[in-house]
Amino acid sequence: MPVSMRFLSILLCIFWFSGACFADQKSLTLSQPWHYQNLHNIGRIYEATSSTRFPQNWDEIQTWESTQQPFEKRALFSGRYFLVTKVKNQSPLSEFVLYPYNTVLSKIESRIYTPQSVISVFSGGVVENEFAFHYGNQIHLEPNQEYYIITLFESDFFYTPVKLTIEPLRDFERKIVYENLIMTLCFGVGIVLGLYNLLIYIGSKDITHLYYALFTCVWVFAWSHFFHVPDQLFGFYSANLHWLGFALAPLTNALFYIHLLKLKDAHPNYVSISIWLGVIAALGLPFCILFPGFGFIWATLVTGLAMCFGLFVGVKRWSEGFQPARYFVFAYVAMAVPNMIGNFTNLSLLPESSSNLYLYGLIGSALDALLLAFAVADKFRITSEENIELNKNLEAKVLKRTYELEQVAAELRDASEAKSRFLANMSHEIRTPMTSIIGYADGIMLGDIKPHERNHAISVILQNSRHVLGLINDILDMSKIEANKLEVELVESNLFQAIAHVDSLLGKQIRDKGLEFALNYHFPLPDFVVIDPTRLRQILLNLTSNAMKFTTVGKISIDVACQNERLLITVRDTGIGMTADEQKELFSAFYQADSSTSRKYGGTGLGLNISKSLANKLDGDIFVESEVGSGTAFTLSLGLYTTERTRWVESLAQIGDVREHIKVPEEITQALKGEVLLAEDNTDNSKLIKRILERMGLSVTAVENGQLAVQAVLDNEFDLILLDIQMPVMDGEQAFSFIQATGCSTPVIALTANTMQHEIDRYLKLGFSDHLAKPIDRLIFSQKIAHYLDIKVEEELDLPEAEFNQLKQQYVSGLHEQIIQIKNQAKYQDYEALAKTVHAIKGTAAMFDCIDIHKIAHQLDEKLKNKQLQNIDTQLHDLLGAMTRAIESGKQKSEQA
Repeated sequence: MPVSMRFLSILLCIFWFSGACFADQKSLTLSQPWHYQNLHNIGRIYEATSSTRFPQNWDEIQTWESTQQPFEKRALFSGRYFLVTKVKNQSPLSEFVLYPYNTVLSKIESRIYTPQSVISVFSGGVVENEFAFHYGNQIHLEPNQEYYIITLFESDFFYTPVKLTIEPLRDFERKIVYENLIMTLCFGVGIVLGLYNLLIYIGSKDITHLYYALFTCVWVFAWSHFFHVPDQLFGFYSANLHWLGFALAPLTNALFYIHLLKLKDAHPNYVSISIWLGVIAALGLPFCILFPGFGFIWATLVTGLAMCFGLFVGVKRWSEGFQPARYFVFAYVAMAVPNMIGNFTNLSLLPESSSNLYLYGLIGSALDALLLAFAVADKFRITSEENIELNKNLEAKVLKRTYELEQVAAELRDASEAKSRFLANMSHEIRTPMTSIIGYADGIMLGDIKPHERNHAISVILQNSRHVLGLINDILDMSKIEANKLEVELVESNLFQAIAHVDSLLGKQIRDKGLEFALNYHFPLPDFVVIDPTRLRQILLNLTSNAMKFTTVGKISIDVACQNERLLITVRDTGIGMTADEQKELFSAFYQADSSTSRKYGGTGLGLNISKSLANKLDGDIFVESEVGSGTAFTLSLGLYTTERTRWVESLAQIGDVREHIKVPEEITQALKGEVLLAEDNTDNSKLIKRILERMGLSVTAVENGQLAVQAVLDNEFDLILLDIQMPVMDGEQAFSFIQATGCSTPVIALTANTMQHEIDRYLKLGFSDHLAKPIDRLIFSQKIAHYLDIKVEEELDLPEAEFNQLKQQYVSGLHEQIIQIKNQAKYQDYEALAKTVHAIKGTAAMFDCIDIHKIAHQLDEKLKNKQLQNIDTQLHDLLGAMTRAIESGKQKSEQA
């Protein structure tokens, strides 16, 4: 407790504990009426080393006790000891609570022995407790039955004498309701007053209110650890934070009363003393965090000294006629009295109490906060009266405010001009490719384009259409950034694969322009990292495209390295370069180096702004170095996060071919009858559905997300589109809205594992032609495909057994990554991501005849969807077990083959 008398407890703790250790052997008799009895005053206390174990049963207890050494003194900084008590229940009650109260310890394990059984119960900071904001365990003691209760206390500290009682369950539950209500009110007073004064500070800029808010925040944080708030509400327990708030309290309190009592004007020397006391107290913070026992001593000493000096200053200012000081003095007394009562009780200077002494201290702190609020209000009243004279300066304030408004208006005009420049750039950027698209399209329709020139004309139309699509995507990303809705999806990704994608898309274009292009890896580098591969490619494509656009001769290079746990990717060019002023505004939205830049080189001025925003969301940033006429270097710095799968490679030889190999499908013996677009993010599902469609005689284009599906619809014409609903980058519903916007009239079927009727109805209302449920029912699947393509389909669509087994083996071999993903999501309680993973597993497992996995995933999917998280760990364990068995079964079959 943050009062000066606690420091004396250090001198008497050993005496108290030694007396308890040598108490005569007694037994506790439970009878009515009920009386408070501390088991430490009745039982025997023994040393407990790391190797000491509990007796196994009732018969071993006496033998076990004979081998134990009495616990002679308590260690202030840490320790372990056993408390052995014999109890006989002579009351008619049977439901009790074993309650270690008025204490904060790491772990308390109790075992209740009868001749027939042994029951273990646990409490303490590192254990999930049974009662809200209280330690204790509910126990069952039969009337007229004898018990041995052996309790092991473990902690990094023993601040005050530990008390352990047995209380009737009904009385205990009633008591903790009252205590929790009082605790909630006290914390509520502190939080509400702190927030209220913070809001007043924001409006008035009176620093007194800010320091009051900081002081209340500190004591709320400090006391919350003694009432188990962090571990009860957030599952976080740390003994190292118990004295952090109390060690900070002298500094925040000093800053507060210096301004409240106007010490800078009245007593400047008191200001220096107060600040030094606060700073000295704060210097002990690292040691309070590292050593909680030292924190007890330090906080007791510095808070006592600070309180004494603060009380002296308050009385001094009151005697000088400063009226708010009276509330300040009352506040200090209100906090000191209950804390001193608690300290005297702990020191045995007052009789032992069954009350919650920490609660008294909290009530005192709440009264302190309330009275200090009165002091602040009184000071505010006095200040308001003084400010009447300041109204004479109103004209000057108005002029100042007018000037500020003029500045804001100028900024708005600049923003408006920037938007106007952006619209002009966009008009140019869109009209230029649209001129080519419309011109060549008219030429083809009117016959002006000769047959042998049509391929070139179509190529020009396609290239310019993709350019327009890129502009639209940039505008959409910019809108998401402004609405703070631009999202990234962090997944385990192959780093070299993502970078090779940039090489494959732009490397040839750079070389065709007559420039040198080099991709330099500075080893060692990780092969797999946690990142959003799509957004990483978007950033690198943008930086590399800019380099190619502004470079006419010389070289473009990409350097990849790791340094200080950061991933560094640098794109260098030998282009036109930039001035220092141009670099300052480079990442602003709609920015171009000058008004002629967009005319000469093209661009909307959004690319670098979007790239920087994406880099920030990936725990990184983009830095630029440039010199006019000598080129530019953009460095993308990202947080480096590896996984269990990560392997650090030392050379190009270890990388291998990072590009994905696409197997050419087997020859189709019958003529193709339709073009189908399949958008499915799960690779195994995609392969299986694609092969089924190909056996129906259809030509299939498979993509992995909604954005690629929209691009495919813009590039080609399809007779039927199968669109998965849940996909990364752009989901099925978003992709469908874009496809509709293009004027596409092709039937679109929703492919989803959501089979609830209201979900199906919603898809149909959105405009989907139909839906297909996952896992695929091949008969229904073939009937719907045949209906929309107006073709006849053979009834037998099953894949050859060998081909299906090969696809299934690929699916099973990929379950290991999903197991790791599920474990990580469960560990960090990311239930939203876990729900998506389980939903995907549910839709895929049955398609490959993994029925056990499908059943468990289906049940788990329903629970996660309805946010029913009870017993979810058990079902997760069952799901992981089923997936592991599937992997082992697949390995056995592979070995047999």
